[in-house]
Amino acid sequence: MTTVKTKITAPKVVASPVFKESIFIDKNLQISPRKLRLLVNTIKKLSVLSVLPRLQLTNTKAARILTKSLKTAVATAKNNYKLSPDTLSFVSFKVDEGPKTKRMDKSHGSRFARGIITRRHSRLTIVLRGQTK
Repeated sequence: MTTVKTKITAPKVVASPVFKESIFIDKNLQISPRKLRLLVNTIKKLSVLSVLPRLQLTNTKAARILTKSLKTAVATAKNNYKLSPDTLSFVSFKVDEGPKTKRMDKSHGSRFARGIITRRHSRLTIVLRGQTK
């Protein structure tokens, strides 16, 4: 009589990729929200890594601010959340109003805004989604 040994193996389960979100907030940017939104609306449809070269070729203050913020957001997602930079995509890209600084200027007189000059600031929120390493 011969005995046959059979191995019972569990079916292999392939783990689905895990996606996480990384939130980056930049406060008190010294640029008007309107000027920053002009550039953000053209960028948020693209992938994260294709945006950086395009921003470096754009000669505006908004592009310089966004380049710094995006590099920091990608580094935060990579180092703190262990996300792969190749898989990053924008979930939301929000530009809000920050604090305003107001001052009086007599040269503007009583016309327009009664001589009050307002300096607007922005608040930028970037939410990135990516696959863990």
